[in-house]
Amino acid sequence: NDNVYLTVIDEANISRIEYYFAELLSIYELPSRDNWCVDLTSSGWDTDPHFIKKGRMKLPDNMWYIATINNDDSTFSVSDKVYDRAIPININSKGVPFEADEEKAVSYRLSYKHLEEMFKEAQEKYKVSQENIDKFNKMDDYVIEHFRLAFGNRIVKQLNEFVPVYVACGGTEIDGLDYVLCNKILRKFESLNLNYIRDEVDGYIEYLNTHFGEENMTESKEYLL
Repeated sequence: NDNVYLTVIDEANISRIEYYFAELLSIYELPSRDNWCVDLTSSGWDTDPHFIKKGRMKLPDNMWYIATINNDDSTFSVSDKVYDRAIPININSKGVPFEADEEKAVSYRLSYKHLEEMFKEAQEKYKVSQENIDKFNKMDDYVIEHFRLAFGNRIVKQLNEFVPVYVACGGTEIDGLDYVLCNKILRKFESLNLNYIRDEVDGYIEYLNTHFGEENMTESKEYLL
C-alpha cells in the first residue's frame, strides 16, 4: 500500500550492526530500486509466499529504518560502513515533559508517494550551490592531508539529497552543510589518536572560518573544540 512504514531497531548495537544488517545496507545503495532484493533461500518453490520469487523478496520502497544506539561499555562500536550510510541524530540532553495542546492536534495521513514527491521537489528547488559543493570537495583534500581521513563521493551525494530537504523544512543551506560535516565527517575523528590530531584542530577551525565565515559552521566548531 501507500503508507509510510518505520521499522525501529532499539538498542541496535548490543550486537554488531554490520553483522546482521550489512546485506540490507549494500542493497539500499543500489541505484535501481528494481534491484532492491534480498536472498532468502537458494531456490524457489511454487508454494512460496506471493512476494517471494525464486527465493528472493523485493524490499518495499515505503519502508525506512531507525536504529537507536548507546555508546557505552555494554555495546559494540558502530563501524564506518554503518555510519556512512545513515544520518545520525545525537541526543545529548534529557527529555523535558510537556503538555500537548489537543485543540491544535492534526490528524493527517502522509502517503509514501507524496513524501517522495516532496523530497524530489525540495531537491530541485533548493539545490546545494556549486560554490559550497566545491568547498566540500576541497575540504576532502584538507582532511586527507591533515587527518589522514577521506570522506569521498558518498558524503557529497548524501549532502545533495539531505541539505535541500533540510532547507525545505525551514533550515538554511549553511546550517545543513554544518550538520552533515559535524555528524558525518567529524565523527570519524573519534577513531583517531587525540594526541595525534590535537595540534591540527585549531588549524581546521581556522580553515572553516576562512572558507565558510566565522559566524557559520558553529556545530562543527563546537564539536572540534
